[in-house]
Amino acid sequence: MKIGIISDTHNRPTGIDGAFKVFEEAGIELIIHCGDWARPETAAYFSNMARAKNIPVKGVLGNNDKEVAAFLALSRPGFELSEGVISLLIGGKDIRVYHGHHQPSLRKLLLEDTDVLCLGHSHKPRYDRIDDKVILNPGSTAFAIPRSKSWRASVAIYDTNAHEAEFAYFAPV
Repeated sequence: MKIGIISDTHNRPTGIDGAFKVFEEAGIELIIHCGDWARPETAAYFSNMARAKNIPVKGVLGNNDKEVAAFLALSRPGFELSEGVISLLIGGKDIRVYHGHHQPSLRKLLLEDTDVLCLGHSHKPRYDRIDDKVILNPGSTAFAIPRSKSWRASVAIYDTNAHEAEFAYFAPV
């Protein structure tokens, strides 16, 4: 199964539009969002796009998602949002999703026995392996930290069958 992984959309619909174009071309069957939507309206926009493309979404909230109740109220079958860490079993892989902003929680997750750990927060693409564990940060579709003129929006595509990931870079639409 091909999973699209996205993070740090920060209320920038052009980055979301570009990500969905990448996801459609790649044949994504599920999207994981690693947090920092920034506003509930951004999550609602994302939800509508996913529904139109018939791609389910599972996501977490990040440190910039202050209106927790409003975000969680958007959850429905096919678009599920949670606080903190979520654990998923997809394509035979144990996947944990966390925004990554609380260092003690992150350190604990890095020690857990899981196949894939999906993170956000840093806005920097990351693909590491510790033994057979994949640690993946898709980067951001909104902006670079620190700000950079050479930055390009990015998402990750993880294939559960191959247990491999790749990045897709694009200019926000």
